[in-house]
Amino acid sequence: MLTEKTRTGHISVSARCFSVILSLMLALPCHALSVSGVPEWLEGAVVRSVNAIWSEIPDSPEIDREGTLSLVASRLFAGYDVEIISGRYEPAVIFTAKKDNIISPDINITLPELRRFALQWFKNDIAGLQEEISRMTASIPQSALTWADDALRGRIGEIVSEIIPGWEFSQQIYIATDRTEIHIAFRPSNQVIQAVKPSLYSRTIPAVFLTDLEARLIPEFSPLVGVPVEWAELHVSEAEMIAHDFLADRHAIENMRADMSINFTVAPVSRLEAVVDSQTLMFELWFGGYVGIEGKYPELGTFFAVGPDAMFEPEIYAELILSLNDFGTTHRIGGRFEPVKYFWLGIENEWPENEYFFRLHYNPIRIKRPYLWWRWSPSMEVHEAAAGYRIDEHISIEIYYYDAGDDKIGLRGMWHL
Repeated sequence: MLTEKTRTGHISVSARCFSVILSLMLALPCHALSVSGVPEWLEGAVVRSVNAIWSEIPDSPEIDREGTLSLVASRLFAGYDVEIISGRYEPAVIFTAKKDNIISPDINITLPELRRFALQWFKNDIAGLQEEISRMTASIPQSALTWADDALRGRIGEIVSEIIPGWEFSQQIYIATDRTEIHIAFRPSNQVIQAVKPSLYSRTIPAVFLTDLEARLIPEFSPLVGVPVEWAELHVSEAEMIAHDFLADRHAIENMRADMSINFTVAPVSRLEAVVDSQTLMFELWFGGYVGIEGKYPELGTFFAVGPDAMFEPEIYAELILSLNDFGTTHRIGGRFEPVKYFWLGIENEWPENEYFFRLHYNPIRIKRPYLWWRWSPSMEVHEAAAGYRIDEHISIEIYYYDAGDDKIGLRGMWHL
């Protein structure tokens, strides 16, 4: 029993000693060959190649490893003289460019097929790229470009992805006896803008004018069709400014002195949304028809409001409604204010009844949004209300309530002119 325990103890001690020795070996620094004399952008590729060669040369007394490395490297890295200097751990490899082989390349950049402001954006973004490539390659021997092209492409790719993300490029190198040319051409990546869909919203401008402006914006932003989504995201503010300037020049907006809030969202189908409203004027023209409400007939209405640019957006407004069955008219004059965005409170007087109504209106302006309004006359004890949905720029459908007749609930369709 004593002998067995002693043997086990020796094994345990040996295992601990081996563990300590292995840990020390792993803790020793791992040395690789050092390289100097090549451009920084080329150094990584050269170091990897030189270390790969060195690791393949047998470590044997019969073999001159450093001489073998010098011979192989001189043949592999054309355009450079290679010198091997012994080091403490691994040799240092020094590259010296052959002066008679240095010819500064001509850099030719071919611009992609862009138009108008998109082309100008591209030119601005790549300003200095030609000079940067020329600086990178000015001191490299001509022969070295036959094996350094991949490293050059990688470095240019890093620059391109930073300044014009979403664009890919091709690189071609032409070498002649007395000149070198490097050609760079660009193409968009797979995810590009396929269409730009403008949407304009306004309480100020009639829908028919908004529709016309939206149609005019489509060709205005056609230069963005086909450009990379990622690159266009860098130019959102410029696109919004182009839309602002374009709309500001239109008479319908200029005459109303409207303010604009523009938002450009980049995607394969990009959205250009603009809220265009005057702080002092509003005009609306509409046609309405009823279903299921007795005593209600198709009607044509117009609404005009004016007010100062002040807190809670106070307005004085006038409304004229023409009934198309007997051409009778209803006149309304009132005042309202906006205590919360899109919520309006007011009071109005209506003729020929000469009665006053309290009025509440929630109108988010944008299409494909619900809205509602309600008016009540204390003296007449009449409630009128509707909850509607704006389908597009022109059409909305309402569930309409009117308690003055026997049929209190029905439908009303609205066509906004």
